[in-house]
Amino acid sequence: MINKITSCDLQPPLFSDNFIKFMTLSSDWDNEPYVELYLVQKVLNLVVPLDSYSSKWIPQFKIKIPHKKSSDKVDYFIEDSSKNIKFLVEVKTAKTRINNATARQQLDKYLRYSGVRFGILIDPFLVEIYHFKKGQTKLKSQFDIKDITDIKSIAEFIKTFFLESIKMRSIAIHNSKGGVGKTTLAINIAYELSKRGNKVLVVDLDDQANASLTIGVNKAKEINNASTPEEHKKIYKFLDERLEVINFIKFVNKAGEIEDYRNCIVSSKSIENLFGVDVLPASHKTTENELPSGPTVLRYLDMGLIKFVEDYQYVIFDTAPGSNALTWCGFYAAQYLVIPSQMEYLSVYGIRHVIRNAEEVQKDSNGQRSNILGIVPMMVDGKNLNKTVEEFVRDSFPDIPILPAIKRATGVGKASHENIPMSQFAEKDKESPKTSKEVAESLKTLTTRLVEKIEEFECKNG
Repeated sequence: MINKITSCDLQPPLFSDNFIKFMTLSSDWDNEPYVELYLVQKVLNLVVPLDSYSSKWIPQFKIKIPHKKSSDKVDYFIEDSSKNIKFLVEVKTAKTRINNATARQQLDKYLRYSGVRFGILIDPFLVEIYHFKKGQTKLKSQFDIKDITDIKSIAEFIKTFFLESIKMRSIAIHNSKGGVGKTTLAINIAYELSKRGNKVLVVDLDDQANASLTIGVNKAKEINNASTPEEHKKIYKFLDERLEVINFIKFVNKAGEIEDYRNCIVSSKSIENLFGVDVLPASHKTTENELPSGPTVLRYLDMGLIKFVEDYQYVIFDTAPGSNALTWCGFYAAQYLVIPSQMEYLSVYGIRHVIRNAEEVQKDSNGQRSNILGIVPMMVDGKNLNKTVEEFVRDSFPDIPILPAIKRATGVGKASHENIPMSQFAEKDKESPKTSKEVAESLKTLTTRLVEKIEEFECKNG
């Protein structure tokens, strides 16, 4: 909890008679604690409320600067876990001002060595928002303070031109039972989101690496065409040496540089990727035995992904069936959870297990992670059994929405084998064009519904 300066420490703010008109401030505003109490803390509390479960304020946040014996301190470190955003705040006074090179160089140093990508400079006259990216600190936006008593307008500027302009939504696709179409759902939702102009990252947390293979980052074509032991050895050598999701998590443990993390991600521009998404891939190395040890390891993936909050609008996790440690990493990194399930009696028990795990994470994260968007009926074929079980699911989990269903179709497997999204496959399918188009339309409808559910959740919870 932040130790706030109280009104007992300083007299109430005093403005000169012509303050509002001429922006002339009393000498009290030359005092940094005064500026913090009557301006900065009030603004920040409207932006990231201190009493919110999702917020964290750390005043006098220490930053280790190379070649210095002691750490430097920035005035505030602020985190809003509901929006996956961390930022630094450096305060100046009416006398010291931020409108000079020294203040900006100071913030550049803090961002450069803290691992935090966003920073705010604020004094009684001006607010500047900065973004540290690719080794450079650049001005994102600024706001001239015309009336220092108008706290709401200052806070609204920061919300509109900073917090609301940066929004990374993360969705895990999970069922404890295998073979329910989990990967099909994950990669096609990612494609549909990408097609709508979003920058999307797919995180593969399954050692079977089906998402990585289908999207094309695990040498799927080479694997299909390999005919000699030497060709297979070459592929496995590549996978052994490549950086992937396990390395990404390990870099958090080692406090890696941003480029270390970035090198683990395969860009859609670097491969023939018809899905238009970036991938944090998996392979045979993606096992819980490879995870670093420690009580907070389940949060490492989330901690690493927050560094890319401005790079992606959506992150989609394809998790392994069951509940190993890597699956839990996905639960702790995902704001939202989608549960695909076949409408068969045994699947109901799998759903129950997933819900129980999600509720544990929700409780542990104060409602910021693994919020369930709904259950997706998979591979439905219109039989009475499917309909009966779906009604059973509705009765068993009345508070969880049943989302648009995905029909059983041979085209789904063929699209996966050809490494293309279902929507693209449906356009060329000549064997069962009607069914393939129905599945493609269902995936589009489902994606729309998921976005709507997320927006409803955000409107309700802030």
